[in-house]
Amino acid sequence: MAYDISASHRANNQWVLAAFYFNGNPRQIFRFRAYRLMSPPSEGFPVRMELNTLLPHLEKQLRLCSHRPDMWWREVWNVWCKKKNEVLRTGKIDLEEWNQLQTVGLKTMVSPLGGCDVLWDPNWDPAKHSYLYVDEYDDDCPDSGESNVEAFGSVHGALPPGQSQHATMEAGTKGAIVDSISMIPGKRILIKDELSIWKDEFWINDRGYDPDAVEEGQGDQEGMPFIYGNQRGIPYKLKRVTNFSRSSGDDNVEQEPPQLPAVSDLEAYPGLDRTIANSDLEWTLGEEYRTPDLFQEKMQAVGIA
Repeated sequence: MAYDISASHRANNQWVLAAFYFNGNPRQIFRFRAYRLMSPPSEGFPVRMELNTLLPHLEKQLRLCSHRPDMWWREVWNVWCKKKNEVLRTGKIDLEEWNQLQTVGLKTMVSPLGGCDVLWDPNWDPAKHSYLYVDEYDDDCPDSGESNVEAFGSVHGALPPGQSQHATMEAGTKGAIVDSISMIPGKRILIKDELSIWKDEFWINDRGYDPDAVEEGQGDQEGMPFIYGNQRGIPYKLKRVTNFSRSSGDDNVEQEPPQLPAVSDLEAYPGLDRTIANSDLEWTLGEEYRTPDLFQEKMQAVGIA
């Protein structure tokens, strides 16, 4: 989601909360992440995105309202107040308090995934994003040497419209090994990622390998078998379904944190305004956005009874 962020906010790191879930069920989450985006030292340098897992007490709280992402930042604030042994008081969160949460508070509630930082590079290398030039329905793919991905997409119709940004892992093509927390608890997984984002689409070429089981002819070039990911080099393609905006009220963006509306009583915080951007995928938002019959139809279409 995007906000009209004032100059005073742009100077700070920005945090994004994300949950990944199965079967159009936001209560069936398999991965929670907190992403910290750090401004580059100057123009032309990459934007660093630090990947973090949530500490158990924060993840537990967010799972209680996993179907209401418009309320997540309220819950983060609640958890931080409890951590500081403070009672959540009424009244506005002023800019100084909000910045303290972002610069100090959040770092005490998450755990960085070492070696998994992602770099959004304005000088990206097309050779590292070959999935952009793969058509899963046509084996006759164009040359991946095309550097103007917007021009390529407009000609071939294979890519989303508009400008795009692209990222690779700082660890490079060798990837990074992490301990799985939710997918296969206790299992080591070698992660390799490349990412591309447009206004309304987010492609994640995410693959996980078993570094402790090498089988010749399997998985990657070193024979590590796949744990997850597409073996044909086709990324996960996520489409925007909703837009979030600040609730109606005071429009003084300079004086208010971008993630929270201008309300006088935090206990009455109604959440961010949520509007549907893609009605065809609205059913994936949860029970409130579909009928049981529609859900059954969608699940049967992908082979899930």
